Amino acid sequence: MLPSSPPSKRSSIDIQNLYNAIDSATPDRLRTLLKNLITTSPANFESIQGELMLQHGALKRAWSENDNDEDDEDDDDDSSEDSGHDNESDNSDGQTDAPANRQRFEICEQCNEEYDVLHNNKKSCQWHEGEQEVDWDGDFWADHDERCHGTIDTPEMRKEHPEGFVWDCCDEPGDAAGCKTSRHRPNRAKRVRI
Repeated sequence: MLPSSPPSKRSSIDIQNLYNAIDSATPDRLRTLLKNLITTSPANFESIQGELMLQHGALKRAWSENDNDEDDEDDDDDSSEDSGHDNESDNSDGQTDAPANRQRFEICEQCNEEYDVLHNNKKSCQWHEGEQEVDWDGDFWADHDERCHGTIDTPEMRKEHPEGFVWDCCDEPGDAAGCKTSRHRPNRAKRVRI
């Protein structure tokens, strides 16, 4: 956390007002603020780096702990789905004094959710390997006239009305939990390289 003043100097109203300002700030404003904070003091830099970056060896230790904590039962699913150990040199314990060089939070390429790489076990990600198709057999779209209500088969409709679609990988409704379970996998296209 960022260095703080003694609690007695802050009222709950001041804290709530600042929380409200943070909640209403744009993502760009918050990024700019964080970038400015890390240049104002070494303590700010250390604190923010500790929250957002991994030290060398942290990932390898976390994966080792996660693997030891999980059941050794083999799933019927294809084991390649969980081959997700990142074999990059930035998770080795060889240089424990080296600077942090990897993001702690990533976007998963399977479920498109943010995840903490330190808490990524074999059951962290539920996802579908297929695509959503319009559920013409169900009655969800029975009263939908595309001429006046708009086209059904669009990304916007999938997001707004997932229950009107089915997954082609498992024939489950579009709003059903993923039919596959595995580790999250980082979306390399969304990862910022450091």
